[in-house]
Amino acid sequence: MSSQPLPSIVAYGEGARLVRERGVLMIYNKWLRPLSRGIKAGQLVVVEDEEGELLGCGFFDNVGPVGVRLVELGGCSSSSPWEIILSNLERALRARKAYRLVCSTCAYRLVHSDGDWLPGLIVDVYGDLAVYQSSSIVWDIHGKLVVDAIVEVTGVEAVYEKSTQRTRKDIGLKPHEGLRYGSKTRTIVEENEVRFIVDVKKAQKTGLFLDQRFNRIEFGELSRGNVLDLFSYTGGFGLHSLVRGNADKVVFVEEDEKAVEILKENLELNKVADKAKIVVGNVWDYLRRAINRRDQYDTIAVDPPAFIPHPEAYEKGLRAYRILYSQVARIASSDALVFLSSCSTHLSHEGFIRVVAEALTRAKRRYTVLGGLRGMPPDHPARPSSPHLNYLKALFIYIH
Repeated sequence: MSSQPLPSIVAYGEGARLVRERGVLMIYNKWLRPLSRGIKAGQLVVVEDEEGELLGCGFFDNVGPVGVRLVELGGCSSSSPWEIILSNLERALRARKAYRLVCSTCAYRLVHSDGDWLPGLIVDVYGDLAVYQSSSIVWDIHGKLVVDAIVEVTGVEAVYEKSTQRTRKDIGLKPHEGLRYGSKTRTIVEENEVRFIVDVKKAQKTGLFLDQRFNRIEFGELSRGNVLDLFSYTGGFGLHSLVRGNADKVVFVEEDEKAVEILKENLELNKVADKAKIVVGNVWDYLRRAINRRDQYDTIAVDPPAFIPHPEAYEKGLRAYRILYSQVARIASSDALVFLSSCSTHLSHEGFIRVVAEALTRAKRRYTVLGGLRGMPPDHPARPSSPHLNYLKALFIYIH
């Protein structure tokens, strides 16, 4: 028996143009007109323009400003949500394997929302444990299919959902969290010979900040002398300094007590606890004391949370970055290496470079930028039509 045709939706005006010309995958409700009655959230639909040209197919979303999340452009090769989810995950895994990011103890991002043709879905893999995050009613409805596809494609032993991000509340979705498959919520992964404990129940976001992986590795290889790891979380930058670099000592500064618990375990796991000092507290307080003491560090990592979480916070966040980077520059020794980063989506690449320059000028430090701007790693793909996924900005600075 032939399958039933998919319900149709018309995208008009700017919506249709953005799909045709820029390959936009998220179409807002203001640009949509359903042709079929009774379309339900999570239902697969075909999208046409006003002339009847097929633009693609995707999932209908009735919560928030996005009305359709496209998963294919120019056609619709499947009428089954399962087939679409499975095939897109398989394609995503092949791309990671092409960059040699996949192994039994590796941590990598398998799905980066629009960048992997599954808008609103994030999937991170930590060896034998996967974590997914939904930002849409679509993936809430198809959660079981997502879990089954993750298990089939990756072979992990457990899948945990961590859909607790602020953006869900902003569009009217409740937080979702819990074990969805298997029994484990904790594992160990390796990152260039450094071992990390991932405890997804205690963790921020999905477990580790995988977007900084290549920067952590580079930082560790370049580190020397007295090292300072600010906003250290579970120890990423400082651990690489101790295991891979020439660090004499690393001071970790972190106020999240759950993160500090795992940091202590990570130090013992890597057998470097004797060279570490943990300061449990606020980074701003620590910097103020360090400046008063005239402390000097040879290598410094600064990986703060997003100071500009929404456009209304732009000026306040910009001031925070400027003050932070300036204070850090004041405690950097001559010939120091300083790593500065921002994960604020609403701070442009040019804006980040400018605020770093302003901060170091105010601190009256002469400096050289080493190697240019660092951005997203290869397992965090961002399409030109989804600039919000291209949020990470970082610089390695040599202080003269």
